[in-house]
Amino acid sequence: MVRKGLQQDQRLFDVGLGGGVKIDYEPGEGDKPSVPVYLTEEELAFFEKDDTLAEQVVTERDCAEDMICWQYLKRKEFDTKEAAEQLELIQDEVDLELGNTILKPITREVAKPFIEKYEWLGQLGTFKFGYGLFFPYKSGIGHKLGVAICFSKTTTWQAEVSICGEEYRDKVILLCRGAAANWAVKNANSYAIAQTLKAVERDTDYRIILAYSDRRAGEVGTIYQALNWLFIGWGAEGTDHVPAGLVDPTDMRFHTRGLPKELKSKSSLLKAGYEVLDVKRANKGRYITFLGSRKERKELMEVLRFKILPYPKREDFTDPRKLKRFRAVHRKGM
Repeated sequence: MVRKGLQQDQRLFDVGLGGGVKIDYEPGEGDKPSVPVYLTEEELAFFEKDDTLAEQVVTERDCAEDMICWQYLKRKEFDTKEAAEQLELIQDEVDLELGNTILKPITREVAKPFIEKYEWLGQLGTFKFGYGLFFPYKSGIGHKLGVAICFSKTTTWQAEVSICGEEYRDKVILLCRGAAANWAVKNANSYAIAQTLKAVERDTDYRIILAYSDRRAGEVGTIYQALNWLFIGWGAEGTDHVPAGLVDPTDMRFHTRGLPKELKSKSSLLKAGYEVLDVKRANKGRYITFLGSRKERKELMEVLRFKILPYPKREDFTDPRKLKRFRAVHRKGM
């Protein structure tokens, strides 16, 4: 990889095609190609002011203080003359006013390639239903997908029951994926979520919306905070038993759900002859919001089994003094 000389106020971030982000990374022989990205401190802070960049932030694995928006890096990665010309072409062809967009249900077949291109996990996972925010072409013929919001059921019935009890279990749905195109306008993500929740209330019986923020990716739930969701604390930590050499447990997108059933327990791995690594699983922040009439929302609030906690902030994890105080406050709320 050929590097340019660093300016005084810049640091080099290397974006691998597999999604990893490392600082001053020198690719070894046989490594996948990657794209060097130079960012100033002002650029690093830019995502905090831009809802379009939303939640998808990535952090260097061993240095949590440098948090960078994943979608912003995707923009920088494709920041070439050809891409700039393409963006200019989109602006000429597509009406980017949010007020002129339309929200429509989308199928898995429509959501999958969009999420794979723009969302930091790079995969759709389970999918029950979804909505897309479409921007009209200026020609008056057709629309272009700019934001996709996808939902699925939670991975366990315990997660559904834990929020408001068994009686309301069937009312719970998980907002599992959301992404905006790199050409989408500011606030497109938050606008799309707000419009999508109205559609979910109108089209379904779901009234409890759950979403997670993943600290491994530097997420604190900024977009949910902006939309006045309730923060109900962190999920349980745990330990994954990983077959050494078979998977990369340092990959932020790794999860044991992707392993064959016969390789998920420590005993089965040892029996199969694998060396076993015990990898600590990071807990995720949990946000919820209620849909329905004022009476319905009040009823759900009354049976909510969690204490509503103060919103986490990025500085809570980067300032040692604030981190200690933050942990004490949230431990009391659990």
